[in-house]
Amino acid sequence: MLKLASDDALLPAARVVLDVNIVQGDALAMADAAGDPIVFPEWGYLGRGKFQRRDFRFDALTQRSAASGTLFDAFEEHEIFTPVRTYPAMTVQNLAAASAPEPVEGSEKP
Repeated sequence: MLKLASDDALLPAARVVLDVNIVQGDALAMADAAGDPIVFPEWGYLGRGKFQRRDFRFDALTQRSAASGTLFDAFEEHEIFTPVRTYPAMTVQNLAAASAPEPVEGSEKP
């Protein structure tokens, strides 16, 4: 069990991550309740206390698997999983202060 103080930045940071990670939608329609494409976040640890979020569209991932014999046929390694949004590196304190992090300028929207 973590023994965190009530003002520890880890608690609000965890809430932000959970809010983003819980995704609801219709997997057959490949859309969320608003009709937008379902997007899954990926959180990567960059080292030195920095994390980065990248978002991937569910329909793009599943179409790639249906287009060929295997998920990875006919794709170069860098083409297999291409994020639709990339966010700047963040610390736990940055996450705690953000209700929802903004994507890096130039990232596409889903």
